[in-house]
Amino acid sequence: MELSLRPVVAPPQLEMDVANFRFEDANENGILDANETASLVFTVSNAATAMGDATELGCEVTLDGTSQGVSVPEVIRMADIPIGASMEFTVPFTTDMRTKDGKMEVAIKVKEPYLGGPPVKKFELTTQAYRRPELRVIDHRIKEGEIIRGQVFTYQFLLRNKGEGFAYGVRAELNLPDEMVQPVSKSNFKFDMLAPGEVKELAVQVIVPPAFPHDEVQFKVLLHEDEGRHGETFIGSIGMEEAQDDVVWEVPTNGGGKGGGSNVTFFGSDVDRGIPDLKKNRDNRFALVIGNEDYTSSNPGLTQSQNVPYAEADAEVMKRYLMGVWGIPEENIILAINATKVEMERDLSRLANYAAAMQGSAELVFYYSGHGLPSEATEEPFLIPVDVNGDNPELGLSLESVFGMLEREPTVRTTVFLDACFSGGARSGSLIAGTKGIARVPDPVETEGRTVVFSSSSGNQSSGVFEDQEHGYFTYYLLKTIQEAKGKVSYGDLFDAVQQQVMLQATRVGKEQQPSFRASPRVQDEWRKWNLND
Repeated sequence: MELSLRPVVAPPQLEMDVANFRFEDANENGILDANETASLVFTVSNAATAMGDATELGCEVTLDGTSQGVSVPEVIRMADIPIGASMEFTVPFTTDMRTKDGKMEVAIKVKEPYLGGPPVKKFELTTQAYRRPELRVIDHRIKEGEIIRGQVFTYQFLLRNKGEGFAYGVRAELNLPDEMVQPVSKSNFKFDMLAPGEVKELAVQVIVPPAFPHDEVQFKVLLHEDEGRHGETFIGSIGMEEAQDDVVWEVPTNGGGKGGGSNVTFFGSDVDRGIPDLKKNRDNRFALVIGNEDYTSSNPGLTQSQNVPYAEADAEVMKRYLMGVWGIPEENIILAINATKVEMERDLSRLANYAAAMQGSAELVFYYSGHGLPSEATEEPFLIPVDVNGDNPELGLSLESVFGMLEREPTVRTTVFLDACFSGGARSGSLIAGTKGIARVPDPVETEGRTVVFSSSSGNQSSGVFEDQEHGYFTYYLLKTIQEAKGKVSYGDLFDAVQQQVMLQATRVGKEQQPSFRASPRVQDEWRKWNLND
């Protein structure tokens, strides 16, 4: 009898470590967006103590969670892995318009024919529904300050993605409608991608002939992107030999509209540039500026609609006005973005300590943009830190306690700006989870000392947001009035202008919002005559 010997099987010893998984996506935001290609890279090791090479490998991929619109190969063939070696493999993803916001679990099972392979490994990805880009020219100017016939000048314009989604294959082209006006440098620009909020400062050298007969030059900028739906045609004109205002653009050098690689934030509103600088330093002035926008990160029960749109922008730009117009040195300004209760209390105490150190000669400014709510039991108004849920406003800072801290020490004057409503309404959704349309009239809070308070709304009104300018109505018109007056305006004229413009803008969109003021008895007859830079 003849015996047939079966070959001895030397199995591999495969290992996977989810800590080494790497997600790579086209726009590098770490999210699997709609209409995007991406990949999950993982490493498989065959241990040095294994008995044999890993052969005939395959990978099965299954998805769970928000996997709508996400495509992935069901089986991925894998190369052999020798004993003691490691190899990287890739799971490719493609998404379409059906992709939704949420979390998706990716389960990866590597199979080999002898021992079955290592245990299933799971990796969680954030998925995001389609967000629309919006390409716009948000400002233009002549670098040299004016156009002179027969001389080359530099036409500059700001391109910004004002939408919530990434723009791909972006193209910008300067078109000069008058044939006598000609570019003398590159006039077409291309970018693979423009992130939400990202700004590009572009420049073209142009010449106008000496015989140019018109009083102004027209400029046309054509904007395109791959979808072909979210660009625009910008048309603007600039007068000949007409000196322009000295507008300063401060644009991030890297990344999007919330700072990027620059220490200057650019948001694209016309009040965010051309900020007056009165060139005065007021060492006795101190300020606390709070912008509470992101409430969802600390309150899982809330949705994005219950954040406060552009509160961060309000605060960032307000700080720059306090420096340029009020003359407050930067080291005298406390800027708190998305402040918790502990941080707000600490910063208020620090501001009061500044006043104590100045022994009666300090001037204080307090600015707040964020949620405000009344107590359901007492109607007492509260400022809401980002770590407090609207169901318990009493855990926030009562307006009475805020005023008490600001007036703890004597001051020359104290100015308070509140871009928040206290009725339970909000710029977008109510802060109280699952509740819509609350409107209560909070109790008034009196002030003492030498204090005047400017509030963005009255009674049970909500405080609106100016989407086109990316600020609250109140903050936008406050800064716009100061900008147009070049910083030289009295408190009385400032309040009157802001109140009128906010009421008009709210009426245009079918809402009511009337800014209000409250002055302590000691300054009731004089606050209107105060100037911003007295």
